[in-house]
Amino acid sequence: MQKTIGLVVGISLVLLLGVVYVLSNNQKQVAQEDEKQLTVETHDFQRVLAYENDYTGNNSNITNLFNNLPFSNHRDLVELDPNTRTFVINYNTSGDEKTVIYNATAAFVLIKNLEVVNMRFSDQSYVITRKNVERWFGDDFDRLIGPAIFKEKVQNPLLESTTTDWINQYTK
Repeated sequence: MQKTIGLVVGISLVLLLGVVYVLSNNQKQVAQEDEKQLTVETHDFQRVLAYENDYTGNNSNITNLFNNLPFSNHRDLVELDPNTRTFVINYNTSGDEKTVIYNATAAFVLIKNLEVVNMRFSDQSYVITRKNVERWFGDDFDRLIGPAIFKEKVQNPLLESTTTDWINQYTK
């Protein structure tokens, strides 16, 4: 009888340790995946498709979108003006043009009636309009909703070239 109880306790402990090990590894994997979403180089556009919306008036949706885009770890206060369809996002770090271009493009592709994104960094601000972004991409703009197209037309070119022409077009 005591051997049976000892055997059951032993097996239970082994199973419990196995579950703890698996859960611990899953948490590490999730943390690593979340970390990859903080930069333009490794962000997965597929992960933000859930925030696609026709209207800017859904403050929690647009805020959550920016919570899942690069530099979200530097995000500070946000403001939404549904009358002018303007979203203002403050960052507590220096500006990064690749992130500005990537995040603004993602926002305009996913939030259909968003007209202006104002990104304020500790050293500079960028005011980007939908019209300028649409002009940059031309006929390809509506197709950017596809993750593979977004990667091909936005993410990869940002990683392969300078951003001077992009940022000049986006902010003029």
